[in-house]
Amino acid sequence: MGVQTRVTEQGVLFRFTGSDRFFACRGGVFLPIDRVLGARTLERRDAVLASPRVHLPGISVPGLLRAGAYGVGERRQLWMVRTATTLLAIYLRGVPFHRVVVEVDDPAGLSRIINDALPPRGLPPGSRRP
Repeated sequence: MGVQTRVTEQGVLFRFTGSDRFFACRGGVFLPIDRVLGARTLERRDAVLASPRVHLPGISVPGLLRAGAYGVGERRQLWMVRTATTLLAIYLRGVPFHRVVVEVDDPAGLSRIINDALPPRGLPPGSRRP
């Protein structure tokens, strides 16, 4: 597989290797942990339906390859998926991407690892619970 992953206290690193590097139009992406809202698995069909159709730059061959950046502005997404039916989707705040969708060996396991690495999100300082 052309996607290597690493999860640390600082963030999530995806490295694209081999031809995946070419198709994704980048060598990888680092997602700082403070930008990560959460990770989950998605079926390919659902992930594609929730994705912008315009790829800038990117490539799409239905069922075989979807790679590169899709959409503009706050809906921009990064994809590196070949033939898998269950994908890992990581939701982010800020720019340049709203969501990163990748094909990994164990999307459910990696999703749990990423979500467990997220800092607790409590109420802002000075807020009171009702």
